[in-house]
Amino acid sequence: MKTAINKLVRALPLVLVLALLTGASSFFVQDNAGILTKDTRQIVNRKNAKYQKSRQHPIVIVQTLDNAKKTQPSGLNYAQKTVYIVVNVQKDGSKKANIYSSSDLHSQFTAQVRANLLRSVESDLAADSKLTVNRGIQNLFKMCVTLVDQHFHFPKDEYDLSADEISRVTKPADLRVPIMVGLLVVIIGLVTFWHFTVKRRLRR
Repeated sequence: MKTAINKLVRALPLVLVLALLTGASSFFVQDNAGILTKDTRQIVNRKNAKYQKSRQHPIVIVQTLDNAKKTQPSGLNYAQKTVYIVVNVQKDGSKKANIYSSSDLHSQFTAQVRANLLRSVESDLAADSKLTVNRGIQNLFKMCVTLVDQHFHFPKDEYDLSADEISRVTKPADLRVPIMVGLLVVIIGLVTFWHFTVKRRLRR
């Protein structure tokens, strides 16, 4: 039984590549809400086709849902080397995106990193234009595959962001420093003003 399962697991990448070549691409792109453009589908499928030719066989799935109550993929707990980008289209047409990763990729996709990635595409996903929404989804996909490629030390390709670009998203500038500096300037100003006022009164 274990031998059969092992053979099936080893054959899966070949099956997925064949599916892409024959046009059966619903495994990597599951557009239940019908919002993805042909360009978005091609980007997702082509990158995943490259992944399936690698030794590690990671997968980044893009899934859209139509007003779903539950967005976490059912197979997440059993998945390996897998990232899900899920966009849920609400009744009012608004779109809420989520990123889920298998446990072996949690180090790359921490809660803070996922929040930063999603925040960076919020405005695009909130747009009325289908092209703008797809631009946001494509950017989110590219950010995710960049992190996957970094994790597995894959060479960069046309779908990857530069190190600076991904760093600006995953590690946005810490606002605490300028805020603290600003508060310090205000405090120094108040102390100086108080000291000057007291000295002037004493002279009188």
